[in-house]
Amino acid sequence: MLHYRIRVKNANAHIFAVAIEIPITKPQDFVKLSLPAWIPGSYMIRDFAKNISDLRAEQQGTALKVNHCDKQTWQIDAPEVGMLLISYEVYAFDLSVRSAYLDQFWGFFNHSSLCMAVAERTHEACRVTVEAHEGWHVATGMQRDQGHRFGPGEFRVDSYESLIDYPVLMGPLDIHEFIAGGVKHALVFAGRHYGDVDRICRDLAAICEYQIELFGHEPPFKDYLFLTMVVGKGFGGLEHRNSTALVCSRKDLVLPGKQGNDNDYRTFLSLCSHEYFHSWNIKTLKPKTFIPYQLDQEHYTEQLWFYEGVTSYYDDYVLHQSGLIDSGAYLTLIGETMARVQRGAGIDRQTVTESSFHAWTKFYKQDENSPNSIVSYYAKGALIALCLDLTLRLESDHRVTLAQVMHDLWHRYGKTLEGTDDDTVQTFIQATYGIDVSGFLQQALYTTQPLPTIELLAKFGVTVKKDQSADDNSFGGKPATARLPVALGAKYKASNNGLELLVVFAGEAAQECGLSATDRIIAIDNLQITDSNIKEIFERYRPGDEVTVHAFRRDELITLQLTWHAPKPTSYLLSVSDPQQVQGWLRLQKNVR
Repeated sequence: MLHYRIRVKNANAHIFAVAIEIPITKPQDFVKLSLPAWIPGSYMIRDFAKNISDLRAEQQGTALKVNHCDKQTWQIDAPEVGMLLISYEVYAFDLSVRSAYLDQFWGFFNHSSLCMAVAERTHEACRVTVEAHEGWHVATGMQRDQGHRFGPGEFRVDSYESLIDYPVLMGPLDIHEFIAGGVKHALVFAGRHYGDVDRICRDLAAICEYQIELFGHEPPFKDYLFLTMVVGKGFGGLEHRNSTALVCSRKDLVLPGKQGNDNDYRTFLSLCSHEYFHSWNIKTLKPKTFIPYQLDQEHYTEQLWFYEGVTSYYDDYVLHQSGLIDSGAYLTLIGETMARVQRGAGIDRQTVTESSFHAWTKFYKQDENSPNSIVSYYAKGALIALCLDLTLRLESDHRVTLAQVMHDLWHRYGKTLEGTDDDTVQTFIQATYGIDVSGFLQQALYTTQPLPTIELLAKFGVTVKKDQSADDNSFGGKPATARLPVALGAKYKASNNGLELLVVFAGEAAQECGLSATDRIIAIDNLQITDSNIKEIFERYRPGDEVTVHAFRRDELITLQLTWHAPKPTSYLLSVSDPQQVQGWLRLQKNVR
């Protein structure tokens, strides 16, 4: 049996040491080793192999030559029968959910960053030994063979694909266990925090119980871990088969004695809800082309609108349905999603299936022009899921909902690990419930025509008002307390040194006058502009007025003539106009946990 040994070698230098024991039972020409180029759930080539150093191979004390095949593949020629030992070091200083991190305070890793696959043997079960500093906990979803719960020890997995789906968090961890849906869960923190863990566990239990019930009380795991790295400022999550790796800001964790759910805490709960929903929707129900994953190169699919979009719809909807946010707060979140999708010309230039297919480059490698060229399969996918849910309810008088579809679809294609084709959703709905959504999905997925979101919401007694935002930076789902009379047409970061342009929107004032992203405006009409006087300066003008703009592009001073535009209605304000119509889809009672 293959045996991986992972230990902390030098926490100050951020170095893990890895050894692989490979039993060679018969003569063979060579043994090939490789490290994945990406990690499932994060669709971008990461080249984890760049962090490997001091790679060695030996048998019975004799060093063997290691040959490089490509950037992530190695070969050892003509090993003898017996135990082949591979050893190497891994630099781990990526504080994210995708790779590996280690310092003297705690560590985290995905096996896809540390453990090489042995060619032709990825289907074999293997042992994993994890060593850590004295007094450190080890939290992982792997099956434990030796060692006490949440301690270092020996584990077992049934394949390499399984191995890379069990992240590990280690250190002097703060661990809190709770039961949800009859399943043991643990909320695990690394990093200093001040959160009200009892309340957080209660709220997470409500989220987990709702989702377990949605899928028919059949969770695809026996226990579950929320592996959470708490930092000063950060956000991220990555789903795994019986855990999720999370990065959150310290302020996202509700403090003891604090009432209600502010935006920061709601963000954390929504992140947990999103990753937990993935336990069904991508970890077991997944595109057929992902069975199995191709880990050495990009692996394309048009279906991320469904696997990320539907999950994005349900992350907040579950919060509402489980009583953690009221209908008003939930409608505000829908308004924010509508605003994000509509702000920028990308909505008219890329379909959501194209966004899915090109996730590897266009979505995961966004730049200052992305709002003008792409659409998010997360955000637009969530609106498609909303429209699909409302359409199914209308067609069936609430007898068929998207939740029912997800339940049935998972039991048909997820529990069986069969996987879905590009047209599975529409054909399944037609065959199972007799509802034809092919026309809607054809338009929503393969064209840039507007979604019928506003019209469908109106049929459920929800009014959508497009409204002017306070400024170019603050479009969303809430009414503005004050509004500027003109718009620059760019997102910016204001400071004492001027306005640094982050995004210049296509066809709006800044772009038309020749300004570009990364330019820094220092004066308008020969007067200095800073974060302290920006509102005062903008309020002097009206749409159509022309001004002289001085800005730095790199280190060069440029002078341009800008004509102010009228602000666009970039916010979407949703409100219930008919409580009777909205019943069944939303809960209108005000009592929130």
